[in-house]
Amino acid sequence: MTKLPQVSIGMPVYNAGNHIGLAIEGLLAQSFGDFELIVSDNASSDSTRDVVEEYKQRDDRIRYERQPANIGANANYSYVVRRARGEFFKWSSASDWCAPTFLEHCRNELLAHGDTVLAVPKTRLFCDSLDTWQDYAWDIEVLDDASSARLARLTAELALNNAMNGLIRTSALRRTRLIEAYLSADVVLMGHLALLGKFRLLNERLLYRRMAVATATSLQDRAAVWRHHYPQLTARTLFQGSKRQVGWIRAALSVPMPIGERARALKHIAKGCFWERKVFMQDLRGVWHYFVRRTWPH
Repeated sequence: MTKLPQVSIGMPVYNAGNHIGLAIEGLLAQSFGDFELIVSDNASSDSTRDVVEEYKQRDDRIRYERQPANIGANANYSYVVRRARGEFFKWSSASDWCAPTFLEHCRNELLAHGDTVLAVPKTRLFCDSLDTWQDYAWDIEVLDDASSARLARLTAELALNNAMNGLIRTSALRRTRLIEAYLSADVVLMGHLALLGKFRLLNERLLYRRMAVATATSLQDRAAVWRHHYPQLTARTLFQGSKRQVGWIRAALSVPMPIGERARALKHIAKGCFWERKVFMQDLRGVWHYFVRRTWPH
C-alpha cells in the first residue's frame, strides 16, 4: 500500500518558466519533507514544462499534470486541491519562494491547535531578487471565537491575500466551494474558511512573494486581470459582482453554527452588499460590453 503524504502542495502555473525553478527549489529544500508537489500547467507555451520535468526526474515527490487548454487561473487553483491526497494543503505560486522551515512550523501550529484551519507565516515582498525585499506589515491573524466575528475581522483587515499561501487543513478546504469562477473568489474562500475556524499567524517571515507586474495581478491593469481569469471571452464573465455576493451568502449558509451566529454573519454580508451596491450596475455594464462590444467588462 502506498503511503500518502501528510502535506499536499498545489502549484497552478501558466508561462512561469523564468521563475518556477526558484519556487520548486524552495519547496524541495523544506525541513519537513513528507509532501507531494502537484504542478498543474495551464497549457503553458514557454519553457515551464521542460523546467518542471527536469526537477521531476530528480525528485519523485513532484507530480506534473498539463491541462489540454488554458482553463483560467481560478479553475486551475481549484483543480490542484481536488488532486491533493494530504491531510494539509498549501497553494504555492510558481513566482514565490518559501523559507526552509515554512512547512514544518505551519504544520506544528495546526497540530497544536485543533480549532485552527490555517497557519501562515509573515510575508516579505520582493521583485527580481531575494536579496532585495521589503517586510509586509499587514498580514492578518483571525483568532476570534465567534464565527461571525472572524468573518468581520477578515473582511475588514485582509489586504494582500497572503493568508491563502499558508498551510490549510484539506478537510476544511473541501467543505468550501474552493475558488469559483468570478473575480475576488479567493477572498470569498478565505471568508468561508474563517467561518470554519481560526487563522494563526507565525511570528517569522518565511513567505517571500514576488511583486512584479508580470506575476502579481494586483499590479496589472483591468484587461490583464480579465485575461488571467478568463482566457476566452464567454458568458461566464457576466455578473461578476452578483456572483461574488451570492458566494458570501452561500458560505454563511453552509457552515453549521447557532442561529444567532448565522444571523450576525448574514447581517455583516448584507452590509457589505449595500456598501458595494455599485457592483450591480457594473454587472449591467458588463452585459453591454459582452453582447454589444464583445469585450471584457471594464
